[in-house]
Amino acid sequence: MAQHRDELFSALVDNQHALDDAWLEELKSDRDTAERWQRYHLIGDVMRSEMPEQMSLDITARVAAALDDEPQLLAPKATDKAKPKGLQGFWRPVAQLAIAASVALVAVVGVQQYGAKSDVPQPSNPVLSTLPAMGTAAPVSLEAGPPSGHEGRLIQAEQQRRVNAYLQDHAQQLRLQDDEKANEDSEAKPK
Repeated sequence: MAQHRDELFSALVDNQHALDDAWLEELKSDRDTAERWQRYHLIGDVMRSEMPEQMSLDITARVAAALDDEPQLLAPKATDKAKPKGLQGFWRPVAQLAIAASVALVAVVGVQQYGAKSDVPQPSNPVLSTLPAMGTAAPVSLEAGPPSGHEGRLIQAEQQRRVNAYLQDHAQQLRLQDDEKANEDSEAKPK
């Protein structure tokens, strides 16, 4: 119903509907309807580019009324009882230093504890031993040669397969990094 009334009001303003006596009486008696009538005419004039060169638009009374309706904000008075800066200035760096020392201590103790609880047996001479990425620990020595026979060839074939897998993975990672870098560069350049 309200939408039909708005459409009828718009049609009256655009001279697409006849203005009857009931509408005239409503325009005379209802201030909101009269203001709306003026706004619709102003909108139509703007849309048809028929605005006058100068237009008197006095909104001071409405702004003053709106300000009067606003509640007053009562702020507490500022007090001069501030904390002394000297004491605050002294304790702040001390507290920062204490926090940094605590974090460093936790990091050192955590690394030591993490390293001490390893399930992998520690070799007697760490220079002569290594831990491979997969499998078990194998001693490394100048005296130890590769196993001979069929078992030696199987071990060498397995090692060669692992090395090739690492090399392929490395090449793939490099390609992915290059692709990501190219995408970032193309997104960073303005079009």
